[in-house]
Amino acid sequence: MVAPTTPGTTPTTTNDAPAVDAVARLGRLADGYLVTAALHVAAELGVADVLARGACDAEGLAAEVGARPGPLRRVLRLLVAEGVLVEFPDGTFSLTPSGRLLRSDVPGSLRGSIRARGGVYATAAPVLADAVREGGVAFERARGEPFFEHLARNPAELAAFQASMVDRSAREAANVLAVYDFGRFRRLVDVGGGTGILLSAILTATPGLSGVLVDRAEVVASARVPEGTEVVAGDFFAGVPAGGDAYLLSWILHDWDDADARRILTRCREAMAPDGTLLVVDAVLPERAVDGPAVIRLDVTMLLLATGCERTGLAFGELFASAGFTLRRIMPMASPMGLAVLEAVPA
Repeated sequence: MVAPTTPGTTPTTTNDAPAVDAVARLGRLADGYLVTAALHVAAELGVADVLARGACDAEGLAAEVGARPGPLRRVLRLLVAEGVLVEFPDGTFSLTPSGRLLRSDVPGSLRGSIRARGGVYATAAPVLADAVREGGVAFERARGEPFFEHLARNPAELAAFQASMVDRSAREAANVLAVYDFGRFRRLVDVGGGTGILLSAILTATPGLSGVLVDRAEVVASARVPEGTEVVAGDFFAGVPAGGDAYLLSWILHDWDDADARRILTRCREAMAPDGTLLVVDAVLPERAVDGPAVIRLDVTMLLLATGCERTGLAFGELFASAGFTLRRIMPMASPMGLAVLEAVPA
């Protein structure tokens, strides 16, 4: 019996028995939860910060991070198998280039992101099938409340989430500045700008530009912005500060469905002058999944956590138009996440 194929594909086997490499690949994919869990252990315990001082065995690491040597060693060896750590013949462990990104003190750190993924994000995964069958948001099924409301009531999980946002903003600030010149603006309003990492980078790189940071009160309480930056605690569904000639939404719209995203855009449109500019930093969904696997994974992350989704360039244009904007250009960034700066103006 010939295995069924789709146009443009080649069958991996010519009988009903699956190819060995197909079994191994699917088994490895199914074990992804183990890798996520092991990375989460390392990130939570600060293993990489200890190993940054030099190779160490499981006993020494356990004493440093407050763990039991036996279980810790088993987790470390899984990370060795995945190329995150190196294991030496004397039983000591060291960091690979990937492992170094688990450190808390390096540019481009992924520690915060992994703590969020292996912690609060992962709690929604077991009920994804229910959400796919019946609709709704997986996280709300698992935790009984919307994602951002849950974070606001759980300081430890909020801290892990904010750390992941800081990591991401720090990695991407240079990419934003590489594709977009903010020099023609006088006042930039960063709507939902977190603790101000991206805004700070833009202001530092753009002499004469003033900035306004807007986010929830519990978020801006930890803001780190240049002196003179206005910090506003607010709700972008209710309104945003007026007077900016540019309004920035970085990683905001993908959190929300079209109706809520339109509300946010409308608040920005109401606050800006007729000659204002809207700047959106977000992932742009490829037409074909194979052209952007990281964006596809991000799209399913949104299916887990919130009502939002990733959007194609066409979908962004339609969303902008529904809120009174015209999409003028899309500037792709050097990012594996398919990020771009989308520039729009009042219609």
